[in-house]
Amino acid sequence: MSKQSSAAATASCPVVQQMLTRTILRYREQKAHPSDDQILVEFPLAITLNAIPIATLECTPGNEVALALGFCITEQFISSTERVQLQHHKSSPKEAEVALLIEGGKERIYQILQHKGVRVSSSCYGSGTHGIPARFPEVGNDFVLTPEQVHSLQKESEACQALFSNTGATHFCALYNKNLSLIAYSEDVGRHNALDKSIGQTMQSGHIDDIRLILLSSRVSHEMLRKSSAVKAQVIAGFSAVTSSAIHLAEQNNRTLLGFVRNGRMNIYSHSKRLGFSAPNPQVQTEPPTINYLL
Repeated sequence: MSKQSSAAATASCPVVQQMLTRTILRYREQKAHPSDDQILVEFPLAITLNAIPIATLECTPGNEVALALGFCITEQFISSTERVQLQHHKSSPKEAEVALLIEGGKERIYQILQHKGVRVSSSCYGSGTHGIPARFPEVGNDFVLTPEQVHSLQKESEACQALFSNTGATHFCALYNKNLSLIAYSEDVGRHNALDKSIGQTMQSGHIDDIRLILLSSRVSHEMLRKSSAVKAQVIAGFSAVTSSAIHLAEQNNRTLLGFVRNGRMNIYSHSKRLGFSAPNPQVQTEPPTINYLL
């Protein structure tokens, strides 16, 4: 970056909250009990270039200006040597916005966007449409299963990882119907791609409306939950962590969200009734330490 980009280089980010505490149900040794859990915060960062929206990224709060600059460089909106000005940086507990200015005005950005889609992403690449609210199909509460069944399906789906067994480089997604029969399975280097491929398979086979359980080898971020909620899945389960934004979306759209499904354990983050448990009593959230990030 040019030395002339001093505004972007010296701007300081406000204090941000990267984790929150939430009372969840922990399932251990065939019993579920309430427990506090630290959840990674995920929120949307809107990036504009010469007043034109170019992307909304679901990200961990902190260093938003650096993220916007890096995104613009790696996506080849700008070069690493040209002059970039920080027009403004707004941040709140729920969202952030970074506006950057480069030479060429709006016309230059329009030309760049002719071959690029404005998108939403979270760590791994994903696609979406900026500014259009998502609409999710409503789901009922007719699908129930036990933790033991979830763990049985975990082992079954892991055994199907042909690419991972040879390369160690893929995520997978397994889709099950109400009878817990496997109706689609995909591996891909990207967790979003694995999910998209599996859902596409059910579209091709005519079983897309039969999806009830989505089992993911990855963490479940907002985007993964959003993609999963585009079909009639009632339970979304991941082998790793979930984010605050994913929990909120699951609660809003009547989806059961499970995380850390492994070795006879799991965390139940929303709508636990589908696994036969009552929701935990809400607890007063303790404030985690915050960090002041400087560019």
